[in-house]
Amino acid sequence: MFPSTTKKEQEILNLESRRKIYHLVKQFSGCNFRELERKSNIPRSTLYYHLHYLTKYQLITTQKDGNKIRYFTQNVLTKDKKILTFLRQKNIRHILLFILNHTECQQKDIIHFLQLSPSTVFGYLSRLVTHHILQLIKKDRETYYCLAIEEKEIISLLITYKESFFDTLVEQTIDMWTFR
Repeated sequence: MFPSTTKKEQEILNLESRRKIYHLVKQFSGCNFRELERKSNIPRSTLYYHLHYLTKYQLITTQKDGNKIRYFTQNVLTKDKKILTFLRQKNIRHILLFILNHTECQQKDIIHFLQLSPSTVFGYLSRLVTHHILQLIKKDRETYYCLAIEEKEIISLLITYKESFFDTLVEQTIDMWTFR
């Protein structure tokens, strides 16, 4: 039935709705409850029950992100969970994609690209710096942002979960990086 699963895991995933939820978490790793609810069309209480059950039996794990809980399959590495948590947020994903394509850039460049208020962009950038995804570089009186992690870490996750982002910017970035 499931070649890489144990007998216990097979028993847990024997129920169709639970198996569907597990596969959604696997496909959309890092998504939150509301996203799973929209994608699964499973009633809220049923979804909650099965997510709790899958977590209890350690087929999936959770990670707190502010007031949201994000869901991952057991095989996702801790460092990848942190990056996926950010990639699942559209504006932050676009900031990371912009920086991937523009190595060092200033806040004003990102504001212009995203068309968001300076305070909103600053908030996103601060979170990324705090979580060591981005780093600040000071040159004279100018401040630049660049990745604090390897580019290939982000690209690898974008390629792995490409279908789950539904984002043309992700597609363009992946295309650009695969031809390098």
